[in-house]
Amino acid sequence: MSTPLVDVLEPLDLRDVFRGAAASTWVVTGSSSAGHVGFTAISIVSVSVDPPLVSFNISKTSSSLATISRSRRAALHLLSDEQHSVASRFAGHRDRRFVEDGTWSVDDGGLPLIHGGAARLVTEIVDLVDVGDSFIAVARVDTADITGRPPLVHHAGGYHPLSALTTTPNGA
Repeated sequence: MSTPLVDVLEPLDLRDVFRGAAASTWVVTGSSSAGHVGFTAISIVSVSVDPPLVSFNISKTSSSLATISRSRRAALHLLSDEQHSVASRFAGHRDRRFVEDGTWSVDDGGLPLIHGGAARLVTEIVDLVDVGDSFIAVARVDTADITGRPPLVHHAGGYHPLSALTTTPNGA
């Protein structure tokens, strides 16, 4: 009698695979009468040009899920290469994300706005797709602001300026 393949294989941890991939670093923010929410994300993806759609993952255990799923609105901030501390803050404990330190404000639509980023998309969630331990949020982009600042990149478990990943040891 043979052993099923599933019993032989070790559980796969995709985090080990994706540590080797470089990805843009974003902060997703939302707001409701209960307050502001936000989290660091590296899963922002362009889905469609016409209509302009993007997607991002949000964990089923995220403290931001209820607000974003109810309000159906989110601001997506592509962090600039000088925003390591912002990325770390929004990846940390939710009570420390919106400290009053001048790094953010509230826009005219009531969404938190992270200052100093490379770009910002204001979106409306058009679908939440239940997938494994997360939801994939599909969002229509209503406005886009681009500053021209270089982006912050997530690679090997840390945040890095893009130039740090593209510079070779020989300077070539």
